[in-house]
Amino acid sequence: MVEMFKNLHREREQMQSGGHTTEELRKDISSMEQEKEQLIKRVEKLRTKVESNPRSGPMLEVARELRQQRDREQSLSSQKQEQRNNVNYVQNRTSRLKQQIESMRRSASQLTPEVMIRKLDESVRTNSYLVNQKLRNDVKAKKAVCEDLERVAGEAGLSQADLKKLQEKIREVNNEASRLTEKKMMSGGESPEDKLSMFRQQAAIVVRKKESTAEKLAELRSDLQTLEADVVEKRGTLGVTGGGEILRDDDLKRYANKLRSKNATYKKLRQDFTNLEEETRTLQYTEEQLQGRLNYVKQNLATIEAKKGVSGFVDTQDKLEEVSAKKADLDEMKGKTLDNISEMVRALTLKVNEKRAALQPKIREVRPLREKHQKVAAEFTEKKSAFEKTTAGYESNRAKSEAEVTRRSVPAGCQGHVLQARSMRAECSAEESRLFYLHSMKEILSLQQRRIQDEVKLYTSSNNQDKKRSMREEYNRRISEQDALSKTLREQQKDVREKHQSSQDQVRLWRDVQRLMQMKMSFSNHKVAVEPKATKTNAGNQQRMVFDEDD
Repeated sequence: MVEMFKNLHREREQMQSGGHTTEELRKDISSMEQEKEQLIKRVEKLRTKVESNPRSGPMLEVARELRQQRDREQSLSSQKQEQRNNVNYVQNRTSRLKQQIESMRRSASQLTPEVMIRKLDESVRTNSYLVNQKLRNDVKAKKAVCEDLERVAGEAGLSQADLKKLQEKIREVNNEASRLTEKKMMSGGESPEDKLSMFRQQAAIVVRKKESTAEKLAELRSDLQTLEADVVEKRGTLGVTGGGEILRDDDLKRYANKLRSKNATYKKLRQDFTNLEEETRTLQYTEEQLQGRLNYVKQNLATIEAKKGVSGFVDTQDKLEEVSAKKADLDEMKGKTLDNISEMVRALTLKVNEKRAALQPKIREVRPLREKHQKVAAEFTEKKSAFEKTTAGYESNRAKSEAEVTRRSVPAGCQGHVLQARSMRAECSAEESRLFYLHSMKEILSLQQRRIQDEVKLYTSSNNQDKKRSMREEYNRRISEQDALSKTLREQQKDVREKHQSSQDQVRLWRDVQRLMQMKMSFSNHKVAVEPKATKTNAGNQQRMVFDEDD
């Protein structure tokens, strides 16, 4: 009953925790109703569409047969899968039964009638003890407990006074038992009952051990039954689901050996890792010790430099070495840059030569055109000068005629004609200018059209050389060159920005070194001025320092 209550309570909690609320169920019902309405509408549309088709009857019949065949195919596939699972289950069961038979044969080969009789005797004695003594004692104990419970349940409720009386009675009985024990220990004589007490104690110990062993045996048997039931259930589950095969004794031994080898490898690697950690700690300690010695040496060196008057000499020397290293890196980078520039120059020279070789045919084509252009330009200049002379003469004659007409008296009726002639002349000159402009635009547009046609021919040509001569390829090439150039310039700009601070630091360090060298030179000059006088003598190409003896 208790287990059933626990299971029901657990199921109730799972339903409460995993269940849905009323609001969620309402939302689900409303959404399913909407989906149902949509499906009904779609079915109606499809039905009207099918009914409008004159061949709807045969098509529906074919669709029905197709659905039936698909259902049949699905059922056959499920039956096929079920048969496969059954075959796998039977094969696994057969293999397990073979293994059991083999194990039983191996165990039977080691059994003899005497061993079997001995085992059966032990089993009979154990079972008879369990039935005749253990179970009987358990039944008596249970009956005693039940009688006590019935007696307690039948009695009236105990008051506080009754409880005090029972406690006093228990205390008196305990005191009486303790007095009897002390009296027995104080008495020096030995009775026959005292001689048998040791054997009684040993028998009681044996009985207790026997009872505890029987209890353990009962527990182990119940556990064995439970495990056997679990094994049967797991085997049935594996057979239904087509699970993996159970490991045999040999496979299990191989798996255990593999695990042992892996465990040994793990322990070895763990030991190596521990050794590496210890070595790392040792190296860290050594590094700390060396760093402390280095700091001590630097302090002593600074003190000595201060005494000698050359403070900061070692730091300056370190900085000078660092600057020299940076200068070497900079020189290397400059060398690489020069190599890159040389490579770029070679590439540009090759491109220029390629362009020149590609332009040679065009130059040869342009030369006769240039000569023709010069001839046409000379002819144009000559005709233009003749036109200008003719126009100038015409304009001078027209101006003279207009002046003469203006000087003379013009009748009142002819003045309108004169004004009209002037306006027409101005309009004529404007139209001539527009005519020349339109003619020029036409020539330009025709030239552009010819260039477009040539470009289309070159681009659609199957010859790669013709495609390379097209303006599209030329502009794409120029665009790619400009992109590469801009990318190179951006990289150079980024390099300059990154190395700007380091370059400034190098300049500052070189200036510090320069000032330090100047100070050293001034210090050495000051020492030479303070030292005893000396004279220089030149002997040929050699110079010697000669000191005075008086000094």
